[in-house]
Amino acid sequence: MKYLLLLILGFITHVALIAQNIVVNSDLEDVNICVEHDARCSPAGWFYFKADPAGYLNPGTPNKTISASGIHHFNLLAVGIQDSARDYWETKLLCPVEPGKKYTISLKISSTWADPNLKDIGFWFTNKFIYTNRDTLLHPDKYIDFLDAKVKSMKNGWFLINKEITVSDTASILVIGNFTKEKNSEIILSRHRDAKPISIFVDDIQITCDKATPCIIHPKLKDSLYALKRRHSKIEPIQPVVTTIQKPIFQDTTKTKPIIDTFSINSIQFALDDSRITDKSVVKMLSPLTQKKDAIEKMEVIGYTDDLGTEEHNWELSKNRAASVIKLLVEEIGIDPKIISVRGEGISRKYEQKDLNRRVDIFIYWK
Repeated sequence: MKYLLLLILGFITHVALIAQNIVVNSDLEDVNICVEHDARCSPAGWFYFKADPAGYLNPGTPNKTISASGIHHFNLLAVGIQDSARDYWETKLLCPVEPGKKYTISLKISSTWADPNLKDIGFWFTNKFIYTNRDTLLHPDKYIDFLDAKVKSMKNGWFLINKEITVSDTASILVIGNFTKEKNSEIILSRHRDAKPISIFVDDIQITCDKATPCIIHPKLKDSLYALKRRHSKIEPIQPVVTTIQKPIFQDTTKTKPIIDTFSINSIQFALDDSRITDKSVVKMLSPLTQKKDAIEKMEVIGYTDDLGTEEHNWELSKNRAASVIKLLVEEIGIDPKIISVRGEGISRKYEQKDLNRRVDIFIYWK
């Protein structure tokens, strides 16, 4: 029995050290059914950076009808006729890439020009999803190109691309597309394309971490990403932080009941599936509390999320968002943490605009 136990423990250790792919739906075969049209419109867990998905479930040109594997792949518009026309797809990694760690990138690509066309495809690691209603070119200072990658020819015009990298910053979002600062018109002119666009087909995307330092994958993250069904929704512009202060609920002069002020900070712009506050201008709105903090008996901070994702995941996320606000109150305003209570309420449907449901309410009980 002792030796059997050692054997089992050895097997478990071996499994833990197997390189992990941290890209969700990496073969793009799981299809998202958009709730707006009840139709197949995108790969599950992946998001097109504009409101209307393009370049998925499209077989491309007649001689590129076969995917590298399965039946689905990306058809990225890498260089369009207009300078602003490029396609980007993005997803949240199953665990973030971390500085100093080594990763191996593997993907299969084909192209309408100069196979495999490594010039017009890149990976960008960032920490925020990108949403826009208009064409937007992405020109990050740092991104991964594949000009020095290993290339292996495959059947049907596909190529297997491999590259080893060491990242310098922590990042949780992967964006795929053409990030070169060269204008589309300049690229087409330099390659004598006769004003024809350049597309790149992408399939079987993998990022594996070093097996000696395996990643810790959140067990619910894939389910949360798959639960995000909307793809054609109009993206509302980010509103400035708005803090509404209600009049005290209680006006009891005998003070048998506490006077309560309610701060409904309903436009703190939490990124999708993230608890970090991306707009700290709310500190200015709360700064009057600095002069009155000694008069506060207690504070209650309640976090909420929108209705995208599972209830269990959103409940945990709402708690984390409330905790982020508490950190802000303590570090920026100087509130005593001992008088603050916190809880998460999970999903809120109070507002039609989803980003307004990603909010935190603060109840202040005065002495």
